[in-house]
Formats: sequence, structure tokens, C-alpha cells
Amino acid sequence: MDTKRWFLLLSMVLWISGCMSLKGERLLKNEQYQDGLATFTGIVQEEPQNPEAQYYLGRFCLALERPEEALPHLKGAVQGDPAKADYHFWLGVAYWAIRDFDLERKSYLQALAIDPKNVPARLYLAHTFLDSGEWQEALDNYDLLLRRDPYNPEALYNRALALMELHRPKEEARAWKRYLQHYPEGKWALRAVDHLNQLGEFSYRNFTIGYRRVTLEHIPFPPGSAKLLSQGKPSLQVLGTILSINDKIYLEVVCYKDDDPALAAARAKAVRDYLLQEFPRIKPVRLGARGIGSKERIKAGRKVYLLDHSTTFITTKK
Repeated sequence: MDTKRWFLLLSMVLWISGCMSLKGERLLKNEQYQDGLATFTGIVQEEPQNPEAQYYLGRFCLALERPEEALPHLKGAVQGDPAKADYHFWLGVAYWAIRDFDLERKSYLQALAIDPKNVPARLYLAHTFLDSGEWQEALDNYDLLLRRDPYNPEALYNRALALMELHRPKEEARAWKRYLQHYPEGKWALRAVDHLNQLGEFSYRNFTIGYRRVTLEHIPFPPGSAKLLSQGKPSLQVLGTILSINDKIYLEVVCYKDDDPALAAARAKAVRDYLLQEFPRIKPVRLGARGIGSKERIKAGRKVYLLDHSTTFITTKK
């Protein structure tokens, strides 16, 4: 075959492969799993030795929660093109789905041997260590991942869990706060705050506002002052938004300051005034404020903690 014909043939092969990849990724992104299954089943029937077609067919089987069907196709992809890290990674996911955890881990390790920078493989490898109680190995792999992907939510959260199991409370507290700094909302934030509070750390707390449990950051004041600091305003913005949307909620702001009831009352009033000023839809009758000149008593886990100064929010009517 002359050079020109070989170049044209190679170009055609690359073009077909690129089209297949684009189509597979588009169907996966749009969650058109049945269409993808039908499309790549046909391609595999015509080209059973095509590793990319086998790979996408396996992916669509997994997306449709049919891991037993996915497994031979993903194995075929790996056998046909063993240098593709993604093929090994998704084969590992299929092994996880059928609960073959040894082969799952081996697949992730193989993916990382090909591409040490592969974030999904590193993340899922760390998960295998966490699931098997190998806490230090889990921590090491989450740390490796976070060097490349510093805001990965699963790595940030599970890193804190590994530190908890390793009984390293100071590092654990920092890890929970690092997670909450980037992801302060949702069920995982609520759980992170519960873990953080059980360490006696209350820079974040969960409050029931109406029927909803909400994570809020500590509302700080300068020593001896009732002036709101900017650090606490984002949490008050969250609170004010909830109260503006649901006009059935009545709330009381309660500030504690040990041995200084006047300062506690002034701080509660400052919080109330800020909310009313920033959110004019909140009727003043819906928002109370009072100060308590003693420490706040908080139970977290099996322990009781006393806070010298704090701000809490109590739903009085919903």
C-alpha cells in the first residue's frame, strides 16, 4: 500500500473512532442510556473486536444497572486496548457493582499504573481502602487526589472520616471545617457539622428553621461589642432568604454571653436588625430577639459543652 493510501486509511479510522467517542459521550451526558445501548449493541455486533465500542456498550449497561452484562464488554475493551486507563477504571466500577472488591481494587491500581494522574481511579481506590478499614491508606490516597483536585467533595469529606477512624481529632476538626468551607449546604454538610460538634468545635452548627435543618456558620462579634462582623453575614443571608420565602416561619434570635445579659441582648437585637434591614419582606412580628447572661449548654453526642458566648435560632411558629 502506498504512503498516500495508508495516510487516508489512518485518517478515516481516526475519524470514525472520534465520531464514536463523541456519540457515546453525548448519549451518556444526556442520559440516553437505552439509545446508547441500542446503538453500541449494533456496532459491537458488526465489530466485536472494537475496544471502544465494547467500552461504551459496557458503560451503557452499567448506567442501566446491568453490571453482569457490562462486565464482558469492559473486559473486552481492556483486552483490546490495555493502555487505556479509563477502560481499567470502568472495569473496576463493574467489579464493584458485582461486589468483587479484590478485582475492583486491582483495576484501579492498573488504571493508575497507566495514568497516575487519573482522578476517578485515585478517588475510587481511596474508597476501597476506606470501605475495608485501611484508614491510613485511604487518607494517603485522598491526600494524593486533593493535590490535583483540591475541591473534590468526596475526597474532602472522606478524608475527615479517615482521620476520625485514626483518632486524630485536631486534624479531623480541620478537615471537617475545610469541607464545610467549600460545601456548607446539603445532607453531607449536616453530617459534617454533627461530627465537628462532637469534637467540641462549634464554628458551624445545624439549626431547625421551620421544618428544615440548616447549616450556619458561627455569628461572631468583637470582644465586648454588639457589632456584627462580616464573617457571620453569609449565614444570616441564608437565614433571611429562608424567612423571605416562607412567611409562615416565626423565629427567635437568642444570644448568650456569660455574666453579661445586656451585651447578649444587644447582640440579639443587632442580628434581628440586620435581618429586617436586609430582607424587608420579613415582618418584624415574625422575628424576636433576646439575650441570656449565661453560658449556652449544648449536648453533642454523649458530651455536654458550655459555650461562653454564642448565637442560636429557635423556630417559635411554623
